[in-house]
Amino acid sequence: MRAMFATILPLCAAACGSDPADETARLRGDRAFARGDYEEALAEYRLSLLREDPGTEGLVRAAHAYVVLGRVDEARALYDEAAREDSVHTDQAVSDFVALAKREYQHGDSYGAASAMEAALHFRSGILVEELALPLARHYSRAGEYGRAGAFYLRALQRHRDDPDVVLETALAHEEIGDCESALVYYDEFGQLAPRRTAEIRLNLGNCSFRLAGERRAQGAYLEAMEYLDAVLELNEPRALIPQAHFEKAEILAEMGDCAAALKSYRAVAGAGAAGPRALVLRAQDRIDEIRFGQVEAGEC
Repeated sequence: MRAMFATILPLCAAACGSDPADETARLRGDRAFARGDYEEALAEYRLSLLREDPGTEGLVRAAHAYVVLGRVDEARALYDEAAREDSVHTDQAVSDFVALAKREYQHGDSYGAASAMEAALHFRSGILVEELALPLARHYSRAGEYGRAGAFYLRALQRHRDDPDVVLETALAHEEIGDCESALVYYDEFGQLAPRRTAEIRLNLGNCSFRLAGERRAQGAYLEAMEYLDAVLELNEPRALIPQAHFEKAEILAEMGDCAAALKSYRAVAGAGAAGPRALVLRAQDRIDEIRFGQVEAGEC
């Protein structure tokens, strides 16, 4: 903003001694901007765009006025047009939107800060103000945009690696987008930072372990799938999936040809408590009967 004032004020000073009849809308806008009347300045800049030929500088003036007024979409559109004509204006756009994002955050407007930061990223991808990483991550998380939240949490961890709450929020964001492998890493880190709070994440650990077990089984990585299923059974969470975990483990053991262990896991389905769906219990019993009395090929159950 200071750079823009440096551009506007000399023009305004030159205009002060001129004949009012000779004044352009752009000069009247500069004068209004200099005295802090941004709405009037914007009106004059818009008039200049319609009736005069202010060039890219006129576009930048109007865009900057929109930013000062917090009107991100209009500012972005004009900066887009100015940057297409001369890429040097990209820097001004980024500077303006980052400054606005900081201002909105300081005023407690996380939506406004996020909107301004998105505009800055539009002009220069990858740019991020470190102090805004955590509030933006939390904003997107509250909005259910976990993909965006996760990216900001990763940046926030650079400054908050020892904060268990930030590590936990990072894990939750990764779990929400289905990246359970990364989520488990952060859950483990959280457990090390706050060992007395591990009860908070038992359900999450169980859910992610069960999901990864399914993924590994589909990939043919049976031993790794078994490890994840054993983690679910050891945690005994989530309770509703315990019978299914026993059944999935039995299926893997049967595919591996370990019939005795498979029978044990199939029998555990019925003993997993009231949570066991009746249909799953019957399927497990059918598999037990197949193994005990059916014809199986060598190496299979």
